[in-house]
Amino acid sequence: MSAAPRFGSHGKVLIVDLTTQTSTVETIDESVYKQFLGGYGLGAWLLWKHFPKGTDPLAPEACFAICAGLLTGTHAPFSSRIQIVGKSPLTGTWADSNSGGSVASHLRHAGYDALLVRGKAAVPTVLVIRDNEVVFEPAKELWGQEIPPVFDALTKRYGSKRDVGVSAIGPAGERMAPIGCVMNDRYHAFARQGFGAVYGSKNLKAIVVGGSGELAIARPDEYKALGKAITTQYKKSVGIFMRLIVWMSKPKRWMGWMYRFMTRRMKIWAPTAAMRQLWTDRGTTAALAISVENGDGPVKNWAGVGSRDFPLSSKGYKIDGKQVDKIVTKRLSCGDCPMPCKGIVAVKSRGLSDVRRPDYETLCGFGANLLNDDLEIVTACHDACNRYGMDALSSSAILGWACEAVEKGLLSKAELDGIDLKWGNGEAALALTIKMGTGEGCGAWLARGVKQASAHLGKGSDAFAVHVHGQEPAYHDPRFTSLMGVTYIADPTPGRHTAGSASWNETFGAGFSLPNAAPKSETNVGWKGDTGKGKAQAHYSNAHQAMNGLGLCMFTMLTGPLDWAAFVNALTGWGISEKDLLDAGERIQNLRAAFNWREGIAPADMKPHPRMMGEGDGNLTAGPLKGVRVALPVLRDDYFKEMHWNPQTGKLARAHADKLGMTALLDGYVD
Repeated sequence: MSAAPRFGSHGKVLIVDLTTQTSTVETIDESVYKQFLGGYGLGAWLLWKHFPKGTDPLAPEACFAICAGLLTGTHAPFSSRIQIVGKSPLTGTWADSNSGGSVASHLRHAGYDALLVRGKAAVPTVLVIRDNEVVFEPAKELWGQEIPPVFDALTKRYGSKRDVGVSAIGPAGERMAPIGCVMNDRYHAFARQGFGAVYGSKNLKAIVVGGSGELAIARPDEYKALGKAITTQYKKSVGIFMRLIVWMSKPKRWMGWMYRFMTRRMKIWAPTAAMRQLWTDRGTTAALAISVENGDGPVKNWAGVGSRDFPLSSKGYKIDGKQVDKIVTKRLSCGDCPMPCKGIVAVKSRGLSDVRRPDYETLCGFGANLLNDDLEIVTACHDACNRYGMDALSSSAILGWACEAVEKGLLSKAELDGIDLKWGNGEAALALTIKMGTGEGCGAWLARGVKQASAHLGKGSDAFAVHVHGQEPAYHDPRFTSLMGVTYIADPTPGRHTAGSASWNETFGAGFSLPNAAPKSETNVGWKGDTGKGKAQAHYSNAHQAMNGLGLCMFTMLTGPLDWAAFVNALTGWGISEKDLLDAGERIQNLRAAFNWREGIAPADMKPHPRMMGEGDGNLTAGPLKGVRVALPVLRDDYFKEMHWNPQTGKLARAHADKLGMTALLDGYVD
């Protein structure tokens, strides 16, 4: 009797050992996909099985996996994402990162749903996968080179992104800097948690993937129609009224008073149609100056007041998206996207002509955080991070800490190799960013991350080293949006703003992506106060992991609706519901958390910095966040209760593990 046809997944994972330069294929039962989908879900399942407990993330025995979401490689709207999972050399926790690019799509066309890599190559190596062929090619001539020439060489050798997807590291990753990142198709990054160092520890300069096959779709006509309908909907005119809303949302220098007023008085109204237009026009740079003015974007290493230290009227507007627009030369998409929000910029005065447009985090980090209003220098810092393969958010946060150390007389010009770093000195920030990228002089210890840099300097500088378990938090202030702070300290990946949070509902009123899976009363919360926030945070974090399991872009959760279940059912023929998808997201979240428990990390280890809660000198005396205090540990425990996690041990309640069908898999993690 022949097996039933399989749709939506290959059920094959390619496992590569760089030490022995061999590869095998592991077959995965379809039930795993129904429980954990793809992307982070499949990745968590694989690492739970293959990652040796207690292993150093930079040891040869450690492994990482690149995974395709369930919808990736099928041309569904917003599905061209790449996901990587492993253990972080920066934090020692579970690590994952989500990037644009074509590697995962090509991996699926080659016949695999994921690639798992272990071992260490004897010499610098490029791993090349083309359909059933796996080749290990020496990369001596590429080792030491920056990202642009590496991609130029690999494109010349293997073809453009239509032919292959490429994932590579620069000099920062080669020397295993904990803030090293991986660049995908040149312009996109696995930025956070140090995956560049993981590649470097394995002598892996690049991965090249090409495939010529297709993925079987259960109902192809229906699937294609769903995609076309979404694309048409997103490309429609937003109308005169919505265009007015979009115009109003673009920062006006004379309206700073209103942006500050809104922080104290009302939830921000963000209609989805207007958000689509705004995102298409400017991506994450759309409201940078507003975010700094209203308190969302922290400044001066989390101790300043945006409206006072970097006001929109005289400084903030200089680095806002409207100014970035002036240097954009063309748009850039992750692929299969009806709302391309990225771009390429040029800065002639600095000889920059092929640079990914700086995003919100970069503009806030190298701009407002450092009190630097020179957009050209911000862009040059952003370019340096991408050229050397380095996390821009961490790099700028380290410089914020260093500025404060200099201001307090704890860090001298001599210790910074003669560079005169101070607030507002963009040229000094750029020089130090390059040093972190090359690892020269003080750059070697700065690039270890703010926690290790403060330990190197000593002198009490750890008191203002803002991090969560070693990871510098993103530039969204919990004093403005408390549930983002909960994500920073409660998600298995500390300090992350892209890990799943109800903060978008808390501040913007964004709707829940799986509306039929949970009552609106449980997914809609007020901006101020704490009532009901743990339940909402649980729903949103689980939905976020379902989204990752499908391989979708997170901005669909702000600009939706997108019928996830309809796409999955047309692809696979499973007949699942939105509640099934939410349950799958919860399983993914639990498996990510279980990895930390297995590595000996308890909830109490994820401590928020006092400035994130408005304590000590973080209790601001001016601006829209004046006197705001946030009880993040209390909110975290409420979230843990709703996730059925023990707040002391982090373990999952056995009854809930039984309900999710995970008790046997999780073994000692259940309580």
